[in-house]
Amino acid sequence: MALNRLQLSNFRNITFAELSLVQGVNLFCGPNGSGKTSLLEAVHMLSTGRSFRSRKHKAVIQEGALGLTVFGRLSGGDSLGVERLADGGGRIRINRAPASSSSQLASCLPLQVINSDSFSALDGGPGVRRRLLDWAVFHVEHSFAEAWKNYQIALSQRNALLRRGKIVPDLLSVWERRLAESGEHVDALRQRLFAGLNAALTALLKSLPDSPLSRIEMSYRRGWRKEVSLIQALEESRQGDLAQGNTRVGPHRADLRFSASGEAAYQILSRGQQKMLVCALRTAMAELVCRHREKPVFLVDDLPSELDELNQLQFARWVSRCASQVLVTGIEVEATSRPWLALSPPWNSPKVFHVEHGHISAESSAAT
Repeated sequence: MALNRLQLSNFRNITFAELSLVQGVNLFCGPNGSGKTSLLEAVHMLSTGRSFRSRKHKAVIQEGALGLTVFGRLSGGDSLGVERLADGGGRIRINRAPASSSSQLASCLPLQVINSDSFSALDGGPGVRRRLLDWAVFHVEHSFAEAWKNYQIALSQRNALLRRGKIVPDLLSVWERRLAESGEHVDALRQRLFAGLNAALTALLKSLPDSPLSRIEMSYRRGWRKEVSLIQALEESRQGDLAQGNTRVGPHRADLRFSASGEAAYQILSRGQQKMLVCALRTAMAELVCRHREKPVFLVDDLPSELDELNQLQFARWVSRCASQVLVTGIEVEATSRPWLALSPPWNSPKVFHVEHGHISAESSAAT
């Protein structure tokens, strides 16, 4: 599902912008600090209800403004709207009707983001990688959202009992059974998705020239020992959990690992190879999703950074197979457009926007 129209106001240094986007490639070029990344950030808020750079909405609202708005119209006709106020309030709307949660936005407009923070998939904490995996599971497995919600409720209740410092066995066992039931379901969905994700990622990496990158392996750790059920793991961990005041086993402790010959990927890959691995992972996730639903939109911040021309072209080829649309930022039009111009229509006719001091203006196609 592509984004045909985007309108935003009071979003960081962008006072107002109204843009008509094309299916295929949209390039946003201009000097550093001009507002290019803020534009991608606004699209991310339209899909998730939040920024990818700050958890605090107030930090994203233009200084002196009472709030921000982002509105978008999709190629299928649906409209999405997000309003965030400086006092903490706000609204989310789908087709002008109130939405109950931001997950409804995500379902309408699936996004993949590649930016400087994407490296945390390799050298960050397990939570970053869990969220990556769960993005794909959410869009492929329809029962995942409800199972994960039920798991979170049971986990919160068990942790509350643990923090009391005194276990009430009957009450604790009720929440442990619920935790185990929903947790086993979450894990089963993740494992099923992981099998396909691993195969897709391996195929992409094998298409690259031989290097440590082409030999990277991905593994999934579910958050408790393989040889026991979750209910057994919870019972075994109970005394230690009581001492710590939280639940130390379960799907909320799951992780993805990337390695080659026993070494962590981020320790043996160059910065450019790491970025290419992240690009391959994001592409593999998109490939799985587009087999089951609409193709996602890719937001790519400064693609030329740390990728040579051959790898930029390879990534562009990958994306053209599994994305409905790409929004790409860069400093120079020529360098940013080069990998896309080598592809077939509609990817070889990027629409170019010039961004400077928060002002965005459409220019002619990069192909002309």
